Amino acid sequence: MAQKQTCAYSLSGKVLDANTEAPIPNAVIKVKGIEKYTTTNVEGNFKIDNLCTKNNILIISCLGYTNSTKDHEHDSAIHFYLTQEVTGLNEVIIQAKRAKEKGTETISQVTIGKREITSNPTQSLAAALSQQQGVTFTSTGTNVQLPVIHGLYGNRILVLNNGLKHGFQNWGTDHAPEIDVASANSITVIKGAAGVRYGSEALGGAIIIEPNPLLLNNPFYAELSTGYQTNGKGYNANFEIGNGTENWSYFANGNYTRIGDRKTPDYSLTNSGKEEKAFSFGVLRHLDQWDFKLNYSFVDQNLALLRASIANSPDSFIRAINSNEPIIINPFSYDINEPNQITQHHLAKAEINWWYAQGAKLTLIGGVQLNKRKEFDVRRNAELPIIDLDLITYDYQLEWKHPKWNGLKGLLGVQYFSQNNDNNPGTQTTPYIPNYNTDRFSAFAVESRTFGKNMIEAGLRFDYETNDVRGRETNQDIFRDNYTFTNFTGSLGYVRQLSENSTFRTNIGTAWRTPNMEELFGYGQHGFKTTFGLLRFTDSNGQLSTDEIIPLDQSNVNPERGYKFINEFQTNKNGNTHNITVYSHFIENYVFDRPIGVFGTIRGPMPAFIFDQVDALFLGADYSWKKEWTDNISSVFGASYLWSINVGDNVPLINQPPVSTNVNLKWNQGNVWLFDSSKWSIRPSYTFRQFQAPRTITPESLVDGSVELTTNSEIFDFAAATGGYFLLDLSWNFKWKNLNGGITVQNLFNKAYRDYLNENRYFADESGRNLLFTLKYTLKTNTKNEYKKRH
Repeated sequence: MAQKQTCAYSLSGKVLDANTEAPIPNAVIKVKGIEKYTTTNVEGNFKIDNLCTKNNILIISCLGYTNSTKDHEHDSAIHFYLTQEVTGLNEVIIQAKRAKEKGTETISQVTIGKREITSNPTQSLAAALSQQQGVTFTSTGTNVQLPVIHGLYGNRILVLNNGLKHGFQNWGTDHAPEIDVASANSITVIKGAAGVRYGSEALGGAIIIEPNPLLLNNPFYAELSTGYQTNGKGYNANFEIGNGTENWSYFANGNYTRIGDRKTPDYSLTNSGKEEKAFSFGVLRHLDQWDFKLNYSFVDQNLALLRASIANSPDSFIRAINSNEPIIINPFSYDINEPNQITQHHLAKAEINWWYAQGAKLTLIGGVQLNKRKEFDVRRNAELPIIDLDLITYDYQLEWKHPKWNGLKGLLGVQYFSQNNDNNPGTQTTPYIPNYNTDRFSAFAVESRTFGKNMIEAGLRFDYETNDVRGRETNQDIFRDNYTFTNFTGSLGYVRQLSENSTFRTNIGTAWRTPNMEELFGYGQHGFKTTFGLLRFTDSNGQLSTDEIIPLDQSNVNPERGYKFINEFQTNKNGNTHNITVYSHFIENYVFDRPIGVFGTIRGPMPAFIFDQVDALFLGADYSWKKEWTDNISSVFGASYLWSINVGDNVPLINQPPVSTNVNLKWNQGNVWLFDSSKWSIRPSYTFRQFQAPRTITPESLVDGSVELTTNSEIFDFAAATGGYFLLDLSWNFKWKNLNGGITVQNLFNKAYRDYLNENRYFADESGRNLLFTLKYTLKTNTKNEYKKRH
């Protein structure tokens, strides 16, 4: 009894970042001299019970921070501060803090760091995020991939690149954001309606890409890396240099990638290569309470699209849809021929931060982007682009992070956003989308208040948008349209610290979106199909007519308006971390494209699509379970489920993500043989057949006219949903002195399969087995722990 009495002491506290005063989750607190330890929760809190002494020495450690040793007395709850160090900087923690400052703490989000991003430097942004639960991608072939969050993609997902909305041709499934993933420092996915903070295109969520953080007092470093992949015989090389002094910091990086025709297990995918060049730099000047930043980035891409996706006769179209392999298969080549896309993206940004008081900051951001796009098609004048567009984007933002006032902590801001899109002459075609100017004026406020173990966050945003559209009718007469939208967006969230190990967060948010230019005015052939926008056709007793253009104010077209309710529960105890997210999303006037038949064109029969508007409901859940089996072995199990429906017609929506599940088993060997570290990872995954797919109408029935279709007909697809498939990936990563490297095997069993979300599933399988080799050399002149990062 006496022993039990003396071992009844406890200690508790909170671990914070010394620079930002942000809570540090997952920091390890160990009692010196005995086997007692714990980790901090998401709020930075910890508690250790059943101690036998009143005074104890604590050793506090966290990746990216300098270890700290502190004395602690029983029943005293105090704060501990850790100082960041340059070596081993944990990008995930820093990015999460930035996101919380910007008013998204109550929305489910996940961040991946630089090490995970650069494990495959040739992958797309969408592919880099696709291993996160609730996130996948839709694609057109092997090169054009768009992120999908909870069933939504395109300009329902806002891509924020270095603090600016990425200004690119964000319409259709065959326009991917021009992002050099290899240069990203961290990427955060916000899986809720984030329209209050980020604007109208965050209806389904947001993706935040952060570049090099421009560290002060950072010793000079240089990184050189290269890689080779067997599928497509692709190779890449990139570099990065940087340095930070007391008041200056800079970085510069560049990347080059070239990949030839990919290969399925059974045949070559003719015209599926890509070539990409990228460069970026940044500079920071620090003056007492001021920071001045300049950034520039450039991406140049030439992306091939599968040649076999273009048919030139009724028979070839039928064979292309029905065949088990493409109708055009040529030997391997690095050549990129038609159809292909050539894009260039320039981004320049200036940012000023003024810390005028404790916990308060004013930020002014100005940015300009130029996006140039040329698309080439299989036609008589193949050397001429069929689409030639220049898009200029201006973005000006003023944000005020105010001091705490009556317990409120918040952010207020105003924004002016402008885009000018022009078709360049010389295509010898009717422009697929018109010229347009968009101007948007916005103001927002996000406030939060913490009381005890509870935190409430609320936000409101106002947007006023004008659009001036100029295009051509089928007879080449000019048409104009002008329209405006005014909208309020709101969100309300709540976080509850249920215990030392468990957290619950919930958020309900509204968001809106103007249908994009393709959805409104798209006309003619684009890729492998012919498409008609909402204002480019009329419906007369179910019959389609494309002879006139309807002014928006005379149509029944309305902006999308979404209402998303998302709940997340997380618990971490005894080496087990469980995270479950459950959500519902109701969208009024949901815009989507659907097949309408097969139309004859100059180059042959093409699948025809029209855009439609319905009320849609999305219900889903994401689950992950992380288990620490031993000090060196861990695993993560994940699963995602989504159910969606066209509410008015009570039928499934087309092109929605199927159910998927995966396991990632990791083994950290530590110091082995000559290697400073050796890490293994094996990732089996299974994607189920999409059981919610619409009905199928064979291409023979469409070509011979045996099936009559109208705009009121039930939704159908040209091919049945693809079957489920199992994939296995294996990787090994090592570190030896200044060298880091890895070997990854994707699709280890060389499985032949087709992805339901790939539009080229009509014509070909996905890529087969791929071995990826990477090697990086890092040079650092100093690694002293006293070097710190200014946030």
